[in-house]
Amino acid sequence: MGKIFIIILFISLFNFKVNATINCGQLTEKIEREYKIPNKLLTSISLVESGIKKEGRFVSWPWTLNVSGKSKFFNSQKETLDYLRKNYKKKNNIDVGCMQISLKYHKQNFKSLDHILDPETNVRYAAEYLRSLYTRYKTWNEAISRYHSSVPKRKVRYLKKVKNYWSDLRQQKIKIPINIGLDVLSKRDKKIKYFKEEFRKQKLLDNI
Repeated sequence: MGKIFIIILFISLFNFKVNATINCGQLTEKIEREYKIPNKLLTSISLVESGIKKEGRFVSWPWTLNVSGKSKFFNSQKETLDYLRKNYKKKNNIDVGCMQISLKYHKQNFKSLDHILDPETNVRYAAEYLRSLYTRYKTWNEAISRYHSSVPKRKVRYLKKVKNYWSDLRQQKIKIPINIGLDVLSKRDKKIKYFKEEFRKQKLLDNI
């Protein structure tokens, strides 16, 4: 097996490991505690905003855009950014990431498209925004509704969706995988170890 081929495989496996561990649900669980948001509420909103079935589980997905009302799911950060950079000026009505932050209304609060798409930045901003809505309107129902819209009918529909997920999460009908992708990664780790060894042997052969 050639050295270049081994290097390419090793790099691709490493990149998969980095991407597979990104977990919107893990971030929402952590950050909602920091902002004293009710347990599972931020996670419930993320499921409404970017929920998709992955690896047999329903999760909120970081590489998600909503373009003029149509959801688009991508496989990687790069694919998502490529689409954003090509389209955000033509289609300003785009929501981004785990928490579907609107470029139309919030882009000015971020340094770049990379920044708004970054999962932790995206979730943290959503938590701050939700908390500010609660401070302003005094109830979580109103804060949840207005996270999505100020139009009465849309508010009612959105609140119902969030509350359904919120109830399911608290009753553990839906479980947020703390280590999504790690079952896949364990197999990748074995392969990485194998290719490391092959690479080491190849270096020894080159030095003979």
